[in-house]
Amino acid sequence: MKAQVQIFLAAVMFLTRLPVSRFVVYEPHYLAASTVYFPIVGALVGALGSLALWLALNVFSPALAVLFSMLTTVLLTGAFHEDGLADSADGFGGGTTKERVLDIMRDSRIGTYGAVALWFAFTMKFYALVELIAIDRWLAIKTLVVAHTLGRASSLWLIYRYPYVRSESLTSKPFAESVTPMRLSVGTGFSLAVSVALFGSNALILYAFSAGVIFLCGAYFHKRIGGITGDALGAANQTTELMSYFANLLCASVVGQKAFIDWL
Repeated sequence: MKAQVQIFLAAVMFLTRLPVSRFVVYEPHYLAASTVYFPIVGALVGALGSLALWLALNVFSPALAVLFSMLTTVLLTGAFHEDGLADSADGFGGGTTKERVLDIMRDSRIGTYGAVALWFAFTMKFYALVELIAIDRWLAIKTLVVAHTLGRASSLWLIYRYPYVRSESLTSKPFAESVTPMRLSVGTGFSLAVSVALFGSNALILYAFSAGVIFLCGAYFHKRIGGITGDALGAANQTTELMSYFANLLCASVVGQKAFIDWL
């Protein structure tokens, strides 16, 4: 039990800026084993972002409340996955060969493609959450939790399915071949439990959309560079999170907002 607590804290330490490092007893295998807890850490980040959203909605307009919520999650994670999205956009946008794509990803400077990707990601997230609040604030709050959970769950599937293509990367080494079938099953079970707890059987809609995004991201990464990198995982995380918001917006648009809320 103590080992599992340490492994969970290793996941929290890796994915967030929460001050848990002083409680972590380092063991080389803890970080690799921590992938099973990625969805739970995502749920934690989403829950704290949702709490910030709920508190802000009691004082400010929906637009300001969403901005406070977004700021909360960015501060919690240190823009960890957003950085991966920017690096991936620069690499895939500016590179024509595998080697060039990886070289560009290594560059810590942000380029045009990265800046544009971040602008669109933040803007789309902002407007999607504002529209979800307009439908129902509790819908937005629940979706925020599930979106962050599924975003982190995407990493498990991609690590399990595809090889790391940058073996010299210090961040990738601990996770290479770290997602076993058992860890994948448990991690997926965590994300499914969170989703069902908040949306019931309708969680399958979000699961279907997220699965499609993960499949397309993996196929694209495999085609371009033959596998994944840490930056690619960050890009998939952000894309999956965004799709979760739009999945509910799309359903509300198709069946009607009132009918959708009654259905949920």
